[in-house]
Parts: sequence; C-alpha cells; structure tokens
Amino acid sequence: MDDIKLNIYNELVKILKPFEKKLDVRTDGKSKYELTSKKKFVIGKKEFDGMFFSSVIIQKNFVGFYYFPIYTHAHEFKDLPDNLKKCLKGKSCFHIKKPDKELFVSIKQLLKKGSEIYKKAGWA
Repeated sequence: MDDIKLNIYNELVKILKPFEKKLDVRTDGKSKYELTSKKKFVIGKKEFDGMFFSSVIIQKNFVGFYYFPIYTHAHEFKDLPDNLKKCLKGKSCFHIKKPDKELFVSIKQLLKKGSEIYKKAGWA
C-alpha cells in the first residue's frame, strides 16, 4: 500500500467520521471503512440491518469512495461539480487517485446532502 493511497484513505475516513453520530460503523480497518444507517428496514419480505451509506476502500490503483445516496436518489445529484464527475465510475463509485483539497470539499458537501436525504427518507 503506497503513501499516496493511504493519505487519501485517511482523509476520506476523517471526512466520514462526523457522520458516525447518526450512522453505524460496519467496518473500520486499515484499508476499508463503511457506514450504514442504524434503522432496520424491510424490502419485500427481507429484513436488513441498515441501509448502506458510504465506504472507502483502498484498491490496487485508486481509493474507492462508494456513495449510495447518489444511487438511491440519482435525481438529487444531477448537478455534480466537475471535479466529482471526473472521478465517478459507474453509478455510485468514485475513483480517487491523488489528494485534492477541492475534491475533498466537494465530497464533504456530497455527504452532507446524502445525510439529509437519508434523514428525510427515515433511514437515518
């Protein structure tokens, strides 16, 4: 694991830490950190312990920032800042390859919006 990816990982975990008050930490390791909602819910006949919110995982060539509100409420995120759009791969995964203060600010704003969406939906 190289220092650049570790620095990115640590910065993203630091950004996610304030959300621990309203969400559950499912994984808190050296290369993976994951938050889910605390409330149980049912889809169909299956019960879930919580709705996935976000995670950070060190991958081979990047640090993955996985953000589920952009998947569940895509219409709320049509106006992503360009710096986030460049990192978005697929529907809810961002590949972060270098530390970028402006990108981290955009991620903070993204997380705040997602937290509000989860609260309105009754998931957090």
